[in-house]
Amino acid sequence: MLTISSNISSLIAQENLNGSSSALQSAITQLSSGKRINSAADDPAGLAIATTLQTSVNGLDQGVSNANDAVSMVETASTALSQITNALQTIRSLADEAAGGTLSSSNQAALQQEVSQQISEVNRIASQTTYNGINLLNGTAGQINVQVGADVGQTVSVNLSQGLSAASLGGGYVQAGNTLGTLTGLDLNSNGTVNTSGGSGAITEVNVLSNGSGGFIFTDQNNQVLSSTATNALFSTTTTNGVEQLQVVSGSGLTQSDELTGISAAISASTASTQSGTVLGEISGINIDPTTGLDETTPDTANVITSVTVESNGNGGLLFFDQNGNQLAQSAVSGLFSTSGNGNATTLGFANTPTSTFDGGSAGDATPTTPTTAANAAGVVSTLGQINLNNTPTSVADVNVSTTAGANLAMEIVDNALASIDNMQASLGAVQNRFTSIATAQQDESTDLSSAQSQIQDTDFASETANLSMAQVLQQAGISVLAQANAQPQQILKLLQ
Repeated sequence: MLTISSNISSLIAQENLNGSSSALQSAITQLSSGKRINSAADDPAGLAIATTLQTSVNGLDQGVSNANDAVSMVETASTALSQITNALQTIRSLADEAAGGTLSSSNQAALQQEVSQQISEVNRIASQTTYNGINLLNGTAGQINVQVGADVGQTVSVNLSQGLSAASLGGGYVQAGNTLGTLTGLDLNSNGTVNTSGGSGAITEVNVLSNGSGGFIFTDQNNQVLSSTATNALFSTTTTNGVEQLQVVSGSGLTQSDELTGISAAISASTASTQSGTVLGEISGINIDPTTGLDETTPDTANVITSVTVESNGNGGLLFFDQNGNQLAQSAVSGLFSTSGNGNATTLGFANTPTSTFDGGSAGDATPTTPTTAANAAGVVSTLGQINLNNTPTSVADVNVSTTAGANLAMEIVDNALASIDNMQASLGAVQNRFTSIATAQQDESTDLSSAQSQIQDTDFASETANLSMAQVLQQAGISVLAQANAQPQQILKLLQ
């Protein structure tokens, strides 16, 4: 049917032309931007996935940059450590020369001048080695957490908490066995005091006999044990008779090598030895050890009573041992001694209030609370709250090669310091390799995620070029057809002529 008021052919041509125009515009947009998704309307789900992938890629790329920065920081610290090593090697060579035995005092004094300069150089390097404002070798940097991943918590730690000044190198004590803490930078020539505290792993029951025979094992931060001769010469205990239960404070750095477990007590109510009912004499103040197998010395006799039994009816027995720990024959004992009493149980108490003093390079004082009976002796705990170490150099800062003895000690101190530097170098080298490995792995992961994102978001030029060509042809055809459709009413007018 021919009509003039409604041109259906034109409407159809316009609709198709609009479609081809939209396709042409989309193809041009994708080809010009290089992105398949240019708005959420293009692909909502694809846009969300691509955005997440891009976030991960950005985080990984920054993590690679952070890891490379950390490598640079570690390399800076490692180079400075090498310089400190060179200075320490020079000091050791000078100490070796000073200990040669052929130099005069003036020669050794001259060598000490050079040693002092090298010590100053160690301090300078430790205090002035920085990276981006962070001091790397004076201990203030602490533990640095480097963000190497795309997400929170993906960090690698670099421990720079060890100060490397001359006073910190070659010295310090670490408790052997159950390590409770580390003491560094002890000033042994200035009556220095180091206060430590902490509860984890604390020794809570150490019984020390008040006979001055206590001992300690001292190790440095490299687990090198000082010689027993030197230790015994520097540290000993001097105590009065009594009971001491010392609690070594966590972090004190002290270890008692022999850990004596005896308790010295006194009988508060005197008893008597009898023979056939005849009292031979009173024995008071005898030291009694309720534990078995320990040697103890009484104030007035060399014989040791290692156990005593006192019963409520006054009948009991004594076991006697000589100073060598040999038990006397039972027959001889029973024939010579018996116990007498008043029918009441004998209460054991403790004499006086003992104190422990560590002399000759003292290690502090401890005063326990005196129990009233033997039953609560286990509850007596004293705290050794401080450590005082004096009179002997233990760090590079104290090195003095002006004497042969000092030069020999200097070599030991420097060897210890070099071991510390080597340990830190090894730690930094390991973490540097880790950062390098992380950077490589992160770069590979970033590449894979970028590829996945590209598959979702980027334009396929081959496909879109074909779409562009098709849209262009359709548009040209649509324009031509629309022109013909619009001309159709004019053709109808000819019928009226």
